[in-house]
Amino acid sequence: MNIRFFLLAFLILTLLLGCVSARRIQRSIIAEKAKQELIGMSKTDILSCAGNPLRSEKKDQYEDLIYVGSSRSVDQNGNVPGEARYCEVTFTFSNDKVTDISYAGRTGGKDTVDEQCAFVVRNCLPKEKK
Repeated sequence: MNIRFFLLAFLILTLLLGCVSARRIQRSIIAEKAKQELIGMSKTDILSCAGNPLRSEKKDQYEDLIYVGSSRSVDQNGNVPGEARYCEVTFTFSNDKVTDISYAGRTGGKDTVDEQCAFVVRNCLPKEKK
């Protein structure tokens, strides 16, 4: 009886970990797609899909909008608790169009690079047709 219980618990735990891993991999894919598919979007479009940035910076003809995303809570200063993973997403604009997207921070694991960045960019990607 105890062996069956432990085997069942092990099986359930393995399945749950697989689901968590699959979600992280999917977020990593979303973050990578965004670096290509969001180039050329207007500043108005980014503001409407990503919301208000944490901060913005202007230099010459460029403007950066900076966001912080995490699966954990992020305060109004962009801080995340402890050693939590997070991503600082910078959209660079020239002439009101996205020219570059960069990611910084503890953005993911070995197999899930930049997965925390998906929390910022996912609403900006076009919805996939089913």
